[in-house]
Amino acid sequence: MKIVRVVAILAVAVLTVAMLPSVQALPYFGLEWPVTPPAPPARPAPPAPPAPPAPAMASMYVVAPPAPPEPWTYERDDDGDKYVLSAGDMNVVNGDGDTDMEDMRRAYGRHFFWFRHDGHAYVIRDSATLQTLVDLYRPQSDLGREQGALGRKQGALGRRQGELGRQQGELGREQARLGLEEARLSMRFHDDDDPSIQSRRRDLERRQRELSRKQDDLGEQQSELGREQSRLGEEQSRLGDRQSALARDIERKLQPMLDDMIRKGIAERVR
Repeated sequence: MKIVRVVAILAVAVLTVAMLPSVQALPYFGLEWPVTPPAPPARPAPPAPPAPPAPAMASMYVVAPPAPPEPWTYERDDDGDKYVLSAGDMNVVNGDGDTDMEDMRRAYGRHFFWFRHDGHAYVIRDSATLQTLVDLYRPQSDLGREQGALGRKQGALGRRQGELGRQQGELGREQARLGLEEARLSMRFHDDDDPSIQSRRRDLERRQRELSRKQDDLGEQQSELGREQSRLGEEQSRLGDRQSALARDIERKLQPMLDDMIRKGIAERVR
């Protein structure tokens, strides 16, 4: 009997253990099961310090700083020959570059011959030598005065042409005004029999004929002035050719003279 009782107890124990999960799944029916306390919240990890910026990679190429701009300078071409003659009423400047005649006169007086030759500057102030140079340049100087007089005639003709053009413009504006009035009168068909309208039309036609005659006269004057300008222009061209020929002749004669003056010390070397 004891064995049977022990077996029964073991059976009850096994059955109880097998039914335990089902019992926990059923409603509690007023039974209070111990509640498992929730796990405390995990402490947040402190924020990680910001990562230091990655060092910039060294460039594979070394970039040189831009070169500063070069200063702008004005360079005058002083390599060619140049001649400046100041002798009373004769002033001659041949060659390249600017020339301040007053500045040169303050440096050398009012009678001198300054020249640049083979990259060096010289001045001549010997009176006999200066007279020789004046005689050499005299034909060119006289021709220059002739060209100047011819240029003044051309300027006067140009002013006359400008005045005639102004008069032609005024006549043209008056003709346009009269033409507009004639057009207005021609549109008044119902007034064709009006004596005053007919008289005004005849007056406008007469005035237009007068203006046309004046325009023709001014046009003929302009043509005459144009022919005169053309003649003076041809004369200037001939004088220019003569100037070029004289300049070549002077250059041909001057070069050996200057070499001789430098050799003899008549030409003083300056800066």
